[in-house]
Amino acid sequence: MKSVLDEEFKTYGRVLDMDVWEFMQEVENLPVAPAGQVLYEASVLSFEGTDLFRTFQETVYGGMPVEFGCCHGFNSKLNGLEYHRDSEINIAGTDMILMVGHRWDIDYEHNLYDTANVEAFFVPKGTTVEIYATTLHYAPCGINGREFRSGVVLPLGTNGELKTLPAADGEAAMLFAVNKWLLVHEESGINGRVGELCGKNLDLADFNLSDANGR
Repeated sequence: MKSVLDEEFKTYGRVLDMDVWEFMQEVENLPVAPAGQVLYEASVLSFEGTDLFRTFQETVYGGMPVEFGCCHGFNSKLNGLEYHRDSEINIAGTDMILMVGHRWDIDYEHNLYDTANVEAFFVPKGTTVEIYATTLHYAPCGINGREFRSGVVLPLGTNGELKTLPAADGEAAMLFAVNKWLLVHEESGINGRVGELCGKNLDLADFNLSDANGR
């Protein structure tokens, strides 16, 4: 396993040098997620009341309206991969692991992606990561069964319910929500407008991530 601080991450995203102290204080106040569940909230009011939120909106996203939410819970499996038409910002409220891939490896003729192409990267607590629009990603994973907590910044409305459904042709057949194209493994139990992950549903529980770097 590699780290987002390593050279190999540069085709997937980049680490941003930001003061996330406000977020780190607020994220500790979240209740612990139920065992075995991953929770996602697109907009968290306490996050959006910080100076950090204004920095994301005015500087990182160049004045675009954004939402500052959170994904947290207990997860070790890949299950799915999504992408957006823009970068996503993740802030590691805990040590966590991202499993990522490249959009250019998708077989768009059949809406398929082989999980053999996936790479895993350790994200140290307090690190802010920009995940590029060309990067496939999904919910982070915790370390050795522990809960992960991640801030999530995206253009406002992303992951919301679609008001208009285009014909399910080509790439549009994977349009699962607003600004969210999704491919899932059959073990995930997710149905609907999705593509398919073929190959193994990668599970970090198969590995002993015992040292301080999660490797």
